Amino acid sequence: MTSLMNKLFFQSLIFVFITSCASIPHKSLERKAQLEAEIREKVTFLGEAESFSSIENKMLAYNIPALSLAVIHQGEIEWADVYQNANFSDEQKLDASSIFQAASLSKPVTFLAALRMHSAGEIDLDKNIEDYLKDFELPQGKQTAENPVTFRNLFAHTSGITPGGYQGYAKGLVVPSDIDILRGTEGVNSPAIDVIRPPNETLAYSGGAYTLAELALQDIYNDEFSNIMRKWILEPAGMKHSEFTQPLPASKANQVAKGYVQSGDVLDGGWRNHPEQAAAGLWSNATDMAKFLIEIYNAYQGKKSIFSPSDIKSILSQERDGQVYGFILNRAGDDVSITHYGGNAGYRTGMTIDLASGNGLVYLINSDNGGALGNELLLSASQVYNWQHFKQTSVSRKQVNSSDLKQLSGEYKWNNQLNLSVEYDESNNLISLIFPNGDEYKLTPIVGDELNFIHPNTGVEVAFLMKDDFKSFTLYGQTAVKL
Repeated sequence: MTSLMNKLFFQSLIFVFITSCASIPHKSLERKAQLEAEIREKVTFLGEAESFSSIENKMLAYNIPALSLAVIHQGEIEWADVYQNANFSDEQKLDASSIFQAASLSKPVTFLAALRMHSAGEIDLDKNIEDYLKDFELPQGKQTAENPVTFRNLFAHTSGITPGGYQGYAKGLVVPSDIDILRGTEGVNSPAIDVIRPPNETLAYSGGAYTLAELALQDIYNDEFSNIMRKWILEPAGMKHSEFTQPLPASKANQVAKGYVQSGDVLDGGWRNHPEQAAAGLWSNATDMAKFLIEIYNAYQGKKSIFSPSDIKSILSQERDGQVYGFILNRAGDDVSITHYGGNAGYRTGMTIDLASGNGLVYLINSDNGGALGNELLLSASQVYNWQHFKQTSVSRKQVNSSDLKQLSGEYKWNNQLNLSVEYDESNNLISLIFPNGDEYKLTPIVGDELNFIHPNTGVEVAFLMKDDFKSFTLYGQTAVKL
């Protein structure tokens, strides 16, 4: 314990820790210090001692300016903190009231608000959505009167509406209306929505579906979306620092943790506006999002909550391909956890809670580089708090000579759609997988049936195939072929 507390003290010289530790119980302080000092990767190598890093060093290595983090233990927020990288601390001063873009964590907040409206008899999740729309007519596609688009399938990503997410709008640009976004009019950077598949047939992530739901709710209540969400979810859940208003009011600008791109440069204007509020427009922090998760947990346990136990258990029974209304659903024995991730330009977010144990975590990071640290926080918390989910992968390292690695370099067509690159780094004698968005996965050779590699941070595996003389590889179950 002494070494951990010394580590924490040293980190405090470099990083800004916002939350006072005075009110945190001793055992919780021990776990907090351990998590901060023992960040681990997805992969462990058999026969090798596992190495750890600190949150401080990870933020420095990933060039991450700030992290809002909350840990939930047995249904309560055990502790929450805001961490700032000293390399960026002159640019903005954050505190417990600071807000980040929650990105796609906006979606479950919107859905659970609508679930409360349904329970109150204000809306019908299973009614044809067109019955609620005033000034927008949903283009005729694969929907029918017998199988319509509804609130339920909009929120469950099974409406059949055009898949995809949103880019946001630079602060100097005109913010389009919901109807403009749905129609894909001039100046809108996303396609018009269309019902391209019969509703309830296919699970396909759709930001446009949530924007249609957003418009319908405004038509029902004849009010701004932010006001509706404040009434039905933010205030009841005690999310006092959260806000759906887009663009953000000028009075709240000083609270914003500005977003940063991969290079470490701040986004032009500090952040992008997201008029697609239901899908991506929530401003929040880890403490507020933890309060939201705890309300779900309490309802599941039959405790006092803004949600009813029957509603929560009902939606969990509607699992499809491992998901329920955008949540990833994981089961391990009697435990069931729900997890959701998000990503806007300049922000990466995630949250999880085990509904049996009440253990969970929320992170909001103001950097495009935040995904890897987010995954590592979940893995590390799982070890410290003995979760049933987010376990590591154990593999055996394999030695591959440089000539064999070099021959793997080149361009590959993956899944007949995307071009992926494999690059050889002679100085480190390793290969990297480069995705079209610039993400680089440094790969480690491991023992396997083919010429196998793994990305230690995420556990993503790549296997070059012997039958093709190693000129093709599999990734996520799909084949990439060398050009």
